[in-house]
Amino acid sequence: MVFSMRKTAIVYYYPKANRYSVNVLLAAIDKYVPCVDQYLVRDGEPLVAIVNELSRVYDNLVVAFSILTVQLPQILNTIRLLRMYKPDNVVLIAGGPHATGDPYGTLNLGFDYVFIGEAEESLIEFIWKLVEGDDPARVKGLVTRVNGGIVFTGRRKPINLDEYPPVSLERNLYNPIEITRGCPYTCAYCQTPYIHGLKPRHRSIECILYYTREMLKRGLKDIRFITPNSLCYGSSNGKTLELQEVEELLYRLRILCDSYGGRIFFGSFPSEVRPEFVTDESIRVLRKYVNNNRIIIGAQSGSDRILKLLHRGHTVDDVVNAVTVALKYGFIVDVDFIFGLPYETEEDIELTVNTIRKLIKLGARVHAHTFLPLPGTPLALAKPGTIHPKVRKILYKYLGRGVVYGEWVRQERLAQIICELRAKGVIRVKPSIGRYYEFRLS
Repeated sequence: MVFSMRKTAIVYYYPKANRYSVNVLLAAIDKYVPCVDQYLVRDGEPLVAIVNELSRVYDNLVVAFSILTVQLPQILNTIRLLRMYKPDNVVLIAGGPHATGDPYGTLNLGFDYVFIGEAEESLIEFIWKLVEGDDPARVKGLVTRVNGGIVFTGRRKPINLDEYPPVSLERNLYNPIEITRGCPYTCAYCQTPYIHGLKPRHRSIECILYYTREMLKRGLKDIRFITPNSLCYGSSNGKTLELQEVEELLYRLRILCDSYGGRIFFGSFPSEVRPEFVTDESIRVLRKYVNNNRIIIGAQSGSDRILKLLHRGHTVDDVVNAVTVALKYGFIVDVDFIFGLPYETEEDIELTVNTIRKLIKLGARVHAHTFLPLPGTPLALAKPGTIHPKVRKILYKYLGRGVVYGEWVRQERLAQIICELRAKGVIRVKPSIGRYYEFRLS
């Protein structure tokens, strides 16, 4: 029997907001399906024209989107045009937080396949099916249409992070190294635990050091990390501080970075630190090894009642203590707050305003956000977040003093748009095709 592979390529929609996730997928395909060509289409480039041109070259052309809910208003027209004008050999696929949270609505946008959860392994298998001329609908972790009906092929097991590159060395596409995936805290507004699971998985220190070394050798100086909570590294349950594991990672990173003139950024953007993990001991370890002077602490509310409803797993006192300790050791501290949360009463809002005043008086800055009702979370059906007049007043007061920053105004409008799309059926919060995830808000 003569086996003939089908010439296949992937075209990724590659805006700035999706580059971290797309870089990882590119690297995974390069490693495990090297026979496939891959292309990136950046903002402003004519995606539809590029797809039509490449479709004449390949037997299979996969057009891939990693979608955030807040991107929908900008990409709906692009998806519509692709659906209308795509040749028969073009396959449209979608993944990412929005697709996982709303697979049915995403499928209805015109995609042929929707990937649920993390997609490194499922995308590799999917592409191999196309290359070999097999049916990709057999791949686990997809939602698609079969014989007029909608089929969910089932969840995949979580991947081993060490088996998949965190950056694309081959293409010189770099981003922060993901060191932990999964989060045990089921915060009601957050998609992360419902996408990646409750049990944290850590990339090994040897793997982290390998990619750090390769990035430093290529001239990168600043090494950053992606994790739900920087100080949970090495913790088997994600809720206990395993400081020895954190220190071993940072100690070995320090030695490596010093040999190349590199800098370590840990507990700062794009990650943060949970307040109850901040102790004198943990902050002394950070102070000893990291280069960043600023750390980010997640608070989200100044009301213990709201924190409990959100399943945050910490108190307001934990936040105040964390800020106090971090400042004592010379860190500049930014504290995340989300405004316009469901269930807030006037008393909750007043408590949050008072907490902000207290933290700013201590010396912290506030990073302000507006609540967004995201698909796949317990609060997916909530009303859009709006900034209470009391909160708006204090935000603008402190904005002028340089101790408040953020995009809460833009996010307030995005929350409205998300709910408008939900009302129009573009976002289908409760899909009728099975239960891909389960959550409860008590």
